[in-house]
Amino acid sequence: MSSRELTGQQKKALRTEMMHLRREMPFAVRAAADHAIADAVLASPEYAAAKQVFAYVSMPHEVGTRELLARMLADGKTVGLPVCEMQTHTMLFYRLDSMTELVSGAYRIPVPPVSPERLLHPAADTLMLVPMLAFDGDGYRLGAGGGYYDRYLAANRVQTIGICYAACRQAQLPHDEYDRTLTCCVTEQKREDFYGRSE
Repeated sequence: MSSRELTGQQKKALRTEMMHLRREMPFAVRAAADHAIADAVLASPEYAAAKQVFAYVSMPHEVGTRELLARMLADGKTVGLPVCEMQTHTMLFYRLDSMTELVSGAYRIPVPPVSPERLLHPAADTLMLVPMLAFDGDGYRLGAGGGYYDRYLAANRVQTIGICYAACRQAQLPHDEYDRTLTCCVTEQKREDFYGRSE
């Protein structure tokens, strides 16, 4: 078995473990954590400097982002959400104007209406919020396994804030040459910076 195959198996097992951990979190605990994470993101210098924020609509048991998205729109930020192309495992970001306009997209993920005039491009003043199942002290994240964010970040250099529950932090995650590190990660307990570690 190659080292890459072993890494893949380790990630698969850890995904199952982290999904179970999140499902077992009491609703009240998760809601309080979501609120604390949202406050930390909105108070960050990266958010203050950003004119454009690439975010996502949370799925069940992910760190909740609906409150965060509404507050970003109220702040006058240009908010983009990912639209996935399942055949190529790539994604593009489209502008969200209102929380009421969301429709179901690939993987049943809520997305804004897709049109050429809503397509957003990363720039120097773009901040990306990155979903994850877990992260480690070196800034590596464990995603859902599709590779969408790693591909996007390999092609586009933007500042990234990972948002995750503190219970999902790992000492070290299995990773390979395709995995990208984060600028920083915010949990309900603290912020960890990884400046200088991204390639």
